[in-house]
Amino acid sequence: MSTLSSVSIIDDLLCTSAQPSTAQLDALGETGVRHVINLALPGSDNAVADEGARLAAQGINYLQIPVLWEKPEAAQFLLFAQVLWAMRDEPVLVHCACNMRASAFVFLYRVLHESVPIDEAAATLHAVWRPEGVWRDFLGLQLAGQGLDYEAVAPL
Repeated sequence: MSTLSSVSIIDDLLCTSAQPSTAQLDALGETGVRHVINLALPGSDNAVADEGARLAAQGINYLQIPVLWEKPEAAQFLLFAQVLWAMRDEPVLVHCACNMRASAFVFLYRVLHESVPIDEAAATLHAVWRPEGVWRDFLGLQLAGQGLDYEAVAPL
């Protein structure tokens, strides 16, 4: 999976990346990935129109949860978390256009569903980007519901 754009390997079964190219998608089955979750919109830059079909041809399950950059929603994260939890025993790639939505959702998932310490999960997120604006607010809100403070690991 390290041949993907802007890849972040979380562990043996989970990684995030920017939008894979057509060639990368066509070779993904060789990496052992069994599931792909795409958080980008279908019309995003570099989107591959037949991504689902390309992956299905390799026996890879594909799900697209289109998250508007300007308006991530708690319901989308909840769906994402439920799906990722069901896939937790097999290799999963989570991607979006630039690995920003993907890394943010995986950060939340790790903290809220896998009990990874917030500073450890934040280190992986911050290796990709430091959320600002609506994304910083979104992360803060999701974590606050569990008594956690994003500002503690990402001070302004």
